[in-house]
Amino acid sequence: MNDDAVRWARGIGWLLFLGALLILFGIGVFKFLTDPGTELTLKFLISALYLGLGALFVSVLRQRLVERKSDKYKDVEI
Repeated sequence: MNDDAVRWARGIGWLLFLGALLILFGIGVFKFLTDPGTELTLKFLISALYLGLGALFVSVLRQRLVERKSDKYKDVEI
């Protein structure tokens, strides 16, 4: 599992997956925001919902990354 080829393949796989996911997400957001059939208030509410979820995710991720540096149980194996 710690072989260099496995790490490279895993890294490339994650890079391709996340890149495609970001592109598809961007296309979806663009089509949603430019759709003339959707009311402005509905666009605002849905955008606020997803922006709030994104902000919560980023704050938790940042907290975990900062906490990871000083975690005294990091090297404990079960």
